[in-house]
Amino acid sequence: MRRGVVMRGPTSPICHDDVCEAPARGLVLRFRRTGRVKAQVKMNHSGRYLVKLRPGTYAVTTPALRPGQRLTPQLVHVPRGRVGRVDLHLDTGVQ
Repeated sequence: MRRGVVMRGPTSPICHDDVCEAPARGLVLRFRRTGRVKAQVKMNHSGRYLVKLRPGTYAVTTPALRPGQRLTPQLVHVPRGRVGRVDLHLDTGVQ
């Protein structure tokens, strides 16, 4: 099982008061293994997610990516027997 938060940023070309990120609310994450989608989850209003996955390594993608955007990390490892936390970041490509 995996849980975490997805933040997106920068949210504007000029950051004020060091606030350059916001929760990626409504973003859909897809967890792929051996080329197949094994799970899909939608972020809640605070950018949080919880997904049940079998142990192993998964590629994380989102259908919402536009040119210049990038989701990191792109791979997550799910250990056996415990809930792990992986926070992700969606680079919006704003400069």
